Amino acid sequence: MLPEYRQLNLELPGLVEQRRPIKKPRSPRRRKRLAKTVELLGLFEVVPPPDPVKRAQIAQERGLKIDVGLTAQARELVEAMGLDELAEQLQVYWNPRLITTAGLAHHSTSRIDLNSRLIDFPPDEPGRTLRHELAHLVAHYRAAGRGIQPHGPEWREACAALGIPGEQRCHDLPLARRSVRRKFAYQCRNCGIIVPRVRKLSRHSACYPCCRTHNRGRYSKRFLLDPLPLEEAKKLAPEHSWA
Repeated sequence: MLPEYRQLNLELPGLVEQRRPIKKPRSPRRRKRLAKTVELLGLFEVVPPPDPVKRAQIAQERGLKIDVGLTAQARELVEAMGLDELAEQLQVYWNPRLITTAGLAHHSTSRIDLNSRLIDFPPDEPGRTLRHELAHLVAHYRAAGRGIQPHGPEWREACAALGIPGEQRCHDLPLARRSVRRKFAYQCRNCGIIVPRVRKLSRHSACYPCCRTHNRGRYSKRFLLDPLPLEEAKKLAPEHSWA
């Protein structure tokens, strides 16, 4: 039997024991009535929560067009993998704003955007790109918040399950290319690889291939990336687009 807790009332003579009343949780109706009373009294400014905006309306404002057929195809593929919750949220759109990218996968909204120019290529190209981006959503969903590499083993496993084993991380489609000039360069102190960068590294970063090979993918100061003069980087790695 659990002990009974009591509180002594020291203001009364004879140290009379006074039991603490048990507070019952307020019902939703009572909380609503109390909020209305507070609003009438003007004690607090009650701001109603914003109405949820449908994703279709947001997509329409951004110029996106949903593809019902590809959405149904993607949901069928995901349901076959036993991921019913992901299938219910999945939607596929054509995005005219994509220029150099064949497709994008949005983890937060379970949405896939496809480049509108894919319809100019062979008929199987939209489906292959769809499976490529769908593998990103599947890998992220299976990871359940755990940090993974965008094109790591989890993604490759999802590609194999979706029928595109050995899928390349980057497409080779003749889409418009955007030339980005690299202004900074770094070199691994272990393997000597040149890493071009558009912006400076804000932290002490290490070479991922070396960390993966020699330290099980964990960070190590042995493989730090050291700044390299731009002129020297141009001579050592002329294949990159330097500023």
